[in-house]
Amino acid sequence: MAIDFVGFTADCRIVGTIPLADDRLSDMLNSVARVVIRDAEVEDVDLGPQEGGQVMVPCGELLVVGGTGRRGLESRRRRTEVRHVQIGLGRYTVTGSIHVLPRVDGVPADDEPDALLVGRDLLVPITDAKVRYLRAGKPYLEQWETVLVNRARASWIKVLEDDYREEEPAEEELEEGPVKTRYVKDFTGTVAE
Repeated sequence: MAIDFVGFTADCRIVGTIPLADDRLSDMLNSVARVVIRDAEVEDVDLGPQEGGQVMVPCGELLVVGGTGRRGLESRRRRTEVRHVQIGLGRYTVTGSIHVLPRVDGVPADDEPDALLVGRDLLVPITDAKVRYLRAGKPYLEQWETVLVNRARASWIKVLEDDYREEEPAEEELEEGPVKTRYVKDFTGTVAE
């Protein structure tokens, strides 16, 4: 089944479609070395639109990926603890909630934020996410129900207080991107291409 794809590399935003070959996008991207994006529109976030078409990107070069497609089987979900975090990934700042498995001695303390990413897959889901970056020199914001962040490329992470409020740029300064919350569930019981 082909799903919409939005990925951010160090200097580009890539929009297109990819064939989903696993239950969830995160499972698939964490199990392959590279992904082929079909009908891609490539935008250099400083310079604007670039040549598109079919683009192959190593998964390790993806800093942030918008979560689209199926959410996976509910029976495989586990109880988690939630931490509100902010993560720096090059030019992108992601704010949202990370879900961690409770440890015997508790969730990592707020003074150990790096421990929230240790031992995880390369691409880690962040829910209720905001992705902030400069696009053509202007502040830009995209909101997503879920994004995947590349833990190996995170330059910093901090745990936020539950009542944390981000300092918003003036309304006329901020451009907002689309809010993505669409999920598709396959009820056919067959594998779709």
